[in-house]
Amino acid sequence: MTGRAAPTFPHAAILPPMAPIVLFEDYRFGDLLPLLFWRSVFELRLGRKIVMDRAAQRLNAPIAGIWTRDWIASVAAQRCGAPANKPLSGPTLLINGRWLFDSVEKFPETPCVGTIGDDIAFVVCDAALASRVGPEDLLDVRRCSDALSGVPREPASGRMIRYPWDVVCHLGDLLRSDWRPSDATISSKCDPALVLEPSDQIHIGERTRIHRTAVIDASQGPIFIDDDVRIGALAVIEGPAYIGPGTRIHPHAWLHGSNAIGPVCKVGGEICGCVINGYTNKQHAGFLGHAYVGSWVNIGAGAVNSDLKNTYGTVRVPVNGHEVDSGRRFFGAIIGDHAKIGINATIPTGGVIGFAASVASTAPLPKFVPSLSWVTPDAMTEGDPARALDLATRVMARRDIDMTDEEIELFLNLKDRIPSFEVHPPS
Repeated sequence: MTGRAAPTFPHAAILPPMAPIVLFEDYRFGDLLPLLFWRSVFELRLGRKIVMDRAAQRLNAPIAGIWTRDWIASVAAQRCGAPANKPLSGPTLLINGRWLFDSVEKFPETPCVGTIGDDIAFVVCDAALASRVGPEDLLDVRRCSDALSGVPREPASGRMIRYPWDVVCHLGDLLRSDWRPSDATISSKCDPALVLEPSDQIHIGERTRIHRTAVIDASQGPIFIDDDVRIGALAVIEGPAYIGPGTRIHPHAWLHGSNAIGPVCKVGGEICGCVINGYTNKQHAGFLGHAYVGSWVNIGAGAVNSDLKNTYGTVRVPVNGHEVDSGRRFFGAIIGDHAKIGINATIPTGGVIGFAASVASTAPLPKFVPSLSWVTPDAMTEGDPARALDLATRVMARRDIDMTDEEIELFLNLKDRIPSFEVHPPS
């Protein structure tokens, strides 16, 4: 992921001479929970790419390091392939992992803080500033203000991700911005009867097999189908869309309204406007709409979610112990990594299902399901991390992937990181 030359991007940034790039998390990471219990912000999927890879491409440079929470640093360093929380040794460009930018043309060469509203998008550090700022400063609002006091500020372009719906509701734009004309290649043999239209908006990777009765419709946006994908009979994929390597799209599946499906997923039924991270299964009939779904999630047969209120009003979502108005008419759900959702489950509009939560109830779910909890028709109870870890390791072993020692330690200690509002959710 790092250590390789990044591909050239049409709007590559002009960087301060020889300045290494470090991505950082800031104090707003809590607004992206429960998605960030098991991952750093640099591992969030934005369209075709995760934050780490997207930043390297846009900046046309490798990422030298990451700054993140100390309790997830060792896992983030493994996954990102970059050292975590190392002190700066000289002039450095700090980039906020929540910053979405596409056409940045130049960074200042003198110390400067780039801002979007109240958020810090980037910090250009000279040696003096680099010596007095650290990862813990940017994770605390007061320390951040003190550490950067007196540094000139200027507006930055682009926008900031604050909540998960900021990704979901702009997914179509993200997928379109990822597309380059050179992506329009077909590297697998396709049946002449297969509908591929328009062909200059479609990429099909190597060793991919698409049934001749499937429809690949890129009339509304580009479709990037990666290597080793299988798409079954009568499946319909409407752009813009990304299908990650090794993913299976089952017969009769209908993907529309902008979707980004990560690697090695199995999906079926109707999926509209969703981000689904790697190694997640949503194989069966049932609707999933405008949702952000983590990795290693299983959604059972007939499970559905609502992404539109009966009143057609804006959707309110539980965040940090209180409901936040998303300002969006369409938003479905946030589902944390390793969650298990049983058959015929019903997820309400704007529902949140926490990390490693297990749902075994066909009754409508509460709007907030805490991390590591168990939901049955009779009650919602606090789960056992060791039991959840045992299930997670067995699921991963089925894909020939073993948890690292660092991931196991993180999993077992997450209970201490879960905020009190998750352990005792508001009624």
